[in-house]
Amino acid sequence: MSRIKSLLNKEFIEHRAAFLFVPGILILLLLIAFSTATWRHGASLELMAEIGIKPDGLDIFNTLYALSILGWTGYLTLMLFFYFASSFSADRKNNALLFWKSMPVSDLEIMSLKTLAGLSVFPVVILIWSFVAALVGFLALNVATATSPFVAEINSGTSLWTFLNIEISALVFVLMTLLWYLPLFTFVGLLGTLLRGWAVPAFILTLVMISSLEAIVTFGVNGALTSLIDQRLNGPIMFLDAVLPYSGMDFENGIGGIVSVSNFVPAFLAQIDWTGMVLGWVAAGIFVYAASEYRRRRLAA
Repeated sequence: MSRIKSLLNKEFIEHRAAFLFVPGILILLLLIAFSTATWRHGASLELMAEIGIKPDGLDIFNTLYALSILGWTGYLTLMLFFYFASSFSADRKNNALLFWKSMPVSDLEIMSLKTLAGLSVFPVVILIWSFVAALVGFLALNVATATSPFVAEINSGTSLWTFLNIEISALVFVLMTLLWYLPLFTFVGLLGTLLRGWAVPAFILTLVMISSLEAIVTFGVNGALTSLIDQRLNGPIMFLDAVLPYSGMDFENGIGGIVSVSNFVPAFLAQIDWTGMVLGWVAAGIFVYAASEYRRRRLAA
């Protein structure tokens, strides 16, 4: 366990900038932008209140928090993509590969723990940041509500029960999203092992070439491989979009109804293509094993 902890800690130290520092900077910038906007347009808000514009009240905090989860998930997915692209070959950048090869840890263990770090350590850090952002947003919204009757009129109050429902639903959504994208993460990791800094361009080129060659063969008709790629890239959003009309969330009509766990989680899990999910895990295992074998057999420095 101490070996596993040390290797996970090593991954965190090497890649903490994108997951620990940048989110904090983004939250600070958003707070500054919100404060500036409130200060500059406060008079306009008061004028809207005076002329009798009375929008329907809603739970602004939980509505914005639910939307922010999508933003944090997108950020996490993008950063993990670049993490896998670089982490599988990171030991070769600082000539540490021979040191790790001298340790009583197999190449498969190292690659597996790199994958585990991407699915556990860094998502936890981002989820903590999302919670911190929620606290900052809650304080900022309460200050705005206390100083502006118009904002107070819009905001119907914050429900702790609704927040807990969103938090649990978000955990399920983020976990399923990462597991769905796992074969893409490990594939770009394999390319990183083979090509180092060219992993991301090679990944994009591979997908484009597969789609282009299949389009030529099928005379422009989307084939099985192209459809499979599209489903893998867009799956979580497609599953979420199919669930929202039945989960109690309706932003189009200005209603601040937020999903409940009892509605959202079973419906979301039912939408997932579990056959594709499991096959993706099998493919991810193959990619991790192939990367470890290349590292074990071909890389000496």
